[in-house]
Amino acid sequence: RHIIFWSLPVTILFIILRAQIVRTILGSGNFNWNDTRLTAACLAIFVVSVVAQSIMLLFVRGYYAAGKTRKPLIINLVGAVLIVAISYLSLYFFSVSSMFTDFMESLLRIEGLTGTSVISLALGYSLASLINAGLLWVLFEKDFPGLSCVVKKVSFQSFGASVIMGFVTYHMLGLLDNVFDLDTLLGIFLQGLIAGIVGIITWVLVLRLLKSKELHDVWVTLHQKIFQTKVYVEDREHIV
Repeated sequence: RHIIFWSLPVTILFIILRAQIVRTILGSGNFNWNDTRLTAACLAIFVVSVVAQSIMLLFVRGYYAAGKTRKPLIINLVGAVLIVAISYLSLYFFSVSSMFTDFMESLLRIEGLTGTSVISLALGYSLASLINAGLLWVLFEKDFPGLSCVVKKVSFQSFGASVIMGFVTYHMLGLLDNVFDLDTLLGIFLQGLIAGIVGIITWVLVLRLLKSKELHDVWVTLHQKIFQTKVYVEDREHIV
């Protein structure tokens, strides 16, 4: 549950702040704005697979704990084949279909750039990962009924809070456009940092309103570790 709980906000936050992240880490030397846009587009697609990878990790561990290793192995092999196949198909559509190319370039805001077909590799990986995770989910629910109910509740709360977080973060970026000098590394970094912090605070507040058990567990753990809250143990005589 905690894997899915954390992967959703991380995914949306990376998608919203992709340009700031790429520009802060790689934005120097001959790495120009066009390179930033292409790399940010690939990052946005790749990061979608974070949720799928989290779900796959959850169910694969469940299968291995139950001693059933054959089924996840076969599904992961199918997923590897799908990565190659979907990457090839998307690259093919980039070369023959202007509609597909225009749609992807418009969606990722990379219109007018050369070499946009490179995102087909990221697209193939992420789509194959989502299909792989979906197959594992369906088969795991068939073999071990009941887990999906818990996962769905966690996913709904985390996804809802993450969407609101993404909305707030996106608009914060717009508000900070005129506050910092975005031609400097420090300005881009501070813009992304402040927008991200405001988004995370929003995410926490929404989860508190939803009374998220996972958020409560995280708070209890941090309170015990950071503030070193004492744990009181009952008298042994009463236990015996």
